Amino acid sequence: MNTLLRQAWLAVRPLTAQQRFLAGCGTLLVASGGLHAVVAIVDWSPWWGPVAWRKPVVFGLSFGILAWTAVWVMRQLPPRRFGWLPAGLLGGGAVAEIAMITTQRWRGEPSHFNPNPGLDSAIWSAMAQVVILVAVALAILLVWSLLRFDGTPAARVAVIAGLVGIQVAGYIGFDMAATGEAVVDATGQVPESVRFGAEGSAKLAHALGLHGLQTLGVLAVLLGLRPPAARTQVWLMLVASAGYAAVFASVARTAYDGRSWTSPTAAMALLGLAGAGAVVAVYAFAARRLPPVLGRRPASVVR
Repeated sequence: MNTLLRQAWLAVRPLTAQQRFLAGCGTLLVASGGLHAVVAIVDWSPWWGPVAWRKPVVFGLSFGILAWTAVWVMRQLPPRRFGWLPAGLLGGGAVAEIAMITTQRWRGEPSHFNPNPGLDSAIWSAMAQVVILVAVALAILLVWSLLRFDGTPAARVAVIAGLVGIQVAGYIGFDMAATGEAVVDATGQVPESVRFGAEGSAKLAHALGLHGLQTLGVLAVLLGLRPPAARTQVWLMLVASAGYAAVFASVARTAYDGRSWTSPTAAMALLGLAGAGAVVAVYAFAARRLPPVLGRRPASVVR
């Protein structure tokens, strides 16, 4: 196990100042999410709702993991000074966004869709602007990966598919913001949860789009630990990317139809199951090819 962890670390270890900056931001955000998870347990207040410890926990972990994933992406791009642009926008923007979300929770105020004049509405407006900067950073990484990529072809497929998924998630996030604002305008109250239609799970669709890059990135790292032929790696990653896209499309379509993710149409259920099966199958293949764990005592000397 230690050998596998060491090899995985070597695949994501930051090498340049830009990557170290992103890693530092990511570590800070993951630590913040973990700390607030402890606070949530001690406080024992409701997990759901517009004012909950869930937000600094989930957003902190999500943005922190995203920053670390960006380190892995940038390791496979040629070193350039303009790399500070996406690194700075993503790392700095993520820290600023989580700082504002966390501040609002400690103040006992909703961080999202807060219409109260003064500081509350100013923070919500600033959060919306910062998210745009983060989206720009990820778009730069996508274009950069399309134009020049020094990693394996399979990793390139993973990065492009994952970053495209994030862009689609950004579109869903824009619709979520518009929906939430409409609820506030109509009721004067911050919504408990943003839904598309009656039961559409906007959050789940948004989250799937945001974290496809990690799903495919981990697979690329696993395939690289004991790699099959390069062409085989590419085909496996294409299958996994198509599977991820199928699951994402199924959940997003179900959400926009106003249906609960547990009650999709038959067609969307089949699409999602087929996609999940494809991703699981490729992961199983990669797991079977993992190198043997070093340090294990030979069977002949085990008493």
